[in-house]
Amino acid sequence: MFILFLSYSILQYMIIEHRTLNYEKENMNHQLDEILTFIESNHQHLTVDEIKQSENDFSIINEEDQLIRIIDQKGTIVMDVTEDLHEAEVLPVLVNSKEFEIVRNSEDPLLILRAPVVTDEFAGTIEIIRSMEMIDDFIDNIFFVLITGGVGGLLLSFLGGTFLSRQLLSNVRVITDTMQQIKVNGLQERVPTYETNDEIAQLGKLFNELMDDLEESFIQQKQFVEDASHELRTPLAIIHGHLSLLNRWGKDDPEVLNKSLHSSLKEVERLIKLVQELLELSKAETGTMGPTEVNPVHVVQLIQSVKHNFELLHPDFMFTTHIEKGTQYVAVPPRHLEQILIILLDNAVKFSVVEKNVVIACFAENETVHIQVIDKGIGISKQDIPYVLNRFYRADKARSSKQGGQGLGLAIAKRWIEKYKGTIHIDSEEGKGTTFTMTFPIAKSPF
Repeated sequence: MFILFLSYSILQYMIIEHRTLNYEKENMNHQLDEILTFIESNHQHLTVDEIKQSENDFSIINEEDQLIRIIDQKGTIVMDVTEDLHEAEVLPVLVNSKEFEIVRNSEDPLLILRAPVVTDEFAGTIEIIRSMEMIDDFIDNIFFVLITGGVGGLLLSFLGGTFLSRQLLSNVRVITDTMQQIKVNGLQERVPTYETNDEIAQLGKLFNELMDDLEESFIQQKQFVEDASHELRTPLAIIHGHLSLLNRWGKDDPEVLNKSLHSSLKEVERLIKLVQELLELSKAETGTMGPTEVNPVHVVQLIQSVKHNFELLHPDFMFTTHIEKGTQYVAVPPRHLEQILIILLDNAVKFSVVEKNVVIACFAENETVHIQVIDKGIGISKQDIPYVLNRFYRADKARSSKQGGQGLGLAIAKRWIEKYKGTIHIDSEEGKGTTFTMTFPIAKSPF
């Protein structure tokens, strides 16, 4: 700041000094032109005596603190007029062209303009000598004002900068202290936010939003580990129990051996399915989906294919389709859309105990494709609907366990739907059935 202020003040001083001096030179040039015009127009045969007699005319042209004198070819002063400027200690100088000179070796600094003057009867030099005392005083005052203003500006900048830096650093210090508290107390700590809309306040709000996301992710991860541990514990305990039974005495009893092996294999299959679903859920959440661009898939054809497969797997069920006329495409990989439909249909089959009828509907509305899976099963209670799409959640844990579900299918479906800019909505009533509605933006046909 000091270098900037000093450089700016020096630049201003030099510009003012240069322009002031140029103004004085222009003024003296104007006077010289008047004198030369007077001599050349009215006295073409001007003699030395006539020059001396024209002293009054030159006095009219002269200004305050200025000396005008005419010198002959011998260096003798023929005529001089002055206004409050005493005879300067400047020796007469003959010149052949116009020139300026600044003299500062006397008590009174002087600006001198010399120019040749030639008539039919006279040849010599005109000198206009002007005092620069007022100019120097003006420049000195300007210099004093600039230095004073610069120093004052530096002081104000220092005080204002100190105040502002303390304010800014105090907010930064709050963020730093909050980070230290997070290390000690956990992720629940937040930075105090203020209503000001400055960058520090925005940084604090952004930090709190990131901490909210981080805490939510940490809680979800913790819940995931707890739920996964709980789900893994049961089949592992069953397998351990059967192996212990066989190790003690069951290996000699064919009936116990077959029963234990059958139960253990069933639990191993359950573990394999659980691990596969966990991997699938991880892919859905991390976005492991291959290429960025997705070729559109024909929704109706895929629905018909999945429906046909389920009719073969569940011949005791009736699968009905209500499809709007017209072909629609969505930008979802066929494998993932097929997986979503399989999860929803499998869920509908599991919980349709009495009325084994499942409807698949498809229609377009407002540039979106709606796909519905409707069953007449046991339904979901209102308090459970917000949670059924969470991992490992079971609305009825007893019946879900009997059905063999891990509580991951709907969570996987939700992640894939959201990954491709879709939405999923649940309408359900206990004892009357459930409707899953998913929507995707309509994509252009690839053909």
